[in-house]
Amino acid sequence: MISVVHTVMFVFIFAFGAMIGSFLNVVIYRLPKKENFVAGSSYCPRCNHKLKALDLVPIASYLFLGRTCRYCKQAISPRYMLIEGLTGALAILSYAAFFPPAGFLLSIDPTLVFVAGAKEVGLLSPWFPVDLPASVGALIAAVMVFTLLCVLIVVTFIDADTMEIPNALPLWIVVLGILSFAFGSTATLPWYDHLIGAVIVSVPMLLLAFFIVGSFGMGDIKLIAAAGLLLGWQLVLVAIFTAILIGGAWGIYLLVSRKKGRKEHFAFGPALCFGIANSIFSGQQIINWYLGFF
Repeated sequence: MISVVHTVMFVFIFAFGAMIGSFLNVVIYRLPKKENFVAGSSYCPRCNHKLKALDLVPIASYLFLGRTCRYCKQAISPRYMLIEGLTGALAILSYAAFFPPAGFLLSIDPTLVFVAGAKEVGLLSPWFPVDLPASVGALIAAVMVFTLLCVLIVVTFIDADTMEIPNALPLWIVVLGILSFAFGSTATLPWYDHLIGAVIVSVPMLLLAFFIVGSFGMGDIKLIAAAGLLLGWQLVLVAIFTAILIGGAWGIYLLVSRKKGRKEHFAFGPALCFGIANSIFSGQQIINWYLGFF
C-alpha cells in the first residue's frame, strides 16, 4: 500500500520529471536546427517573443494560458504538455523500479540492474575495488534508467519530425553503456555481453541497409548499437523484436489509411525507442517466459 510519504515523494518526482520534460522540449526543437539548447532564453516559436518564468511552468502554464501564447495568442501544440507529463511519469517509473514500495526491477534481477548481482547488499564494481551501499546503487540505477528514457523521448520526437537521429543522442547512450561497465555487476552481465549486444543487431541492420536501399537509416543502426552496448545481447534482441512488431503495425496502419505509399519511408526510431524502453522494464520477464517453453 502506498503511504502518504510515498505519495508526496511521487509528486515531487513527477514535478522534477516535468521540469526535465520542459528542457527536453527545448532540445527537441533546437537540436535539429543546430541551435544552442543549453544557453539562451526560451522563446515562442511563432512570434519569437522571449518567455518569462510564469510562461514556463510545466503543464500549468499551458493550461492556465488557455493553450495559447501570452503574446501572439497563437495556439500552443499540446505536444509540449504531453512530453512534460510523459517525462514526469517516466521519472516516477524509474524511481519505483528500484525503491519501495514497488522496486519491481530488483525483484526480478534483470541484467540492466546495477544494484543486484554478486552481493545483494549493493553494487559490485568490476573497475573499482569498492562496494557501494544498496541505496546508492539503487539511486545510480534509477538516474541512469531515467537518463536513458529522456534520450529515447528526444530521439522519438526528433525522428518523427525530421526522419533523422542526431549523432549526439546515440552517443549519450554509449556513455551510459560505458558507465554500466564501471557501476555494473559482472555477475549479472559480463563485459563481453555488452560488446556482443552492440553488434548482434546493428551489424545485420547495416548489411540490410547496404543491400536494400532505404531499409534502415544510419541513425537507427547507431541507436540500436548504442542500446545493445548498454543492455547486452539478450535485452537488445527483445528490443528489436518489440520494435519490429510496433513498426510493422504502424506501417500497416499507414498503408491502410493511405498516409504512406508502399515505397515511402517512415520513421523507425520511435518503434526502436519503445522497444528499448520495453526491454528495460519487462525484457527479462519476456526472456523468462520464452525460455519456459523449452
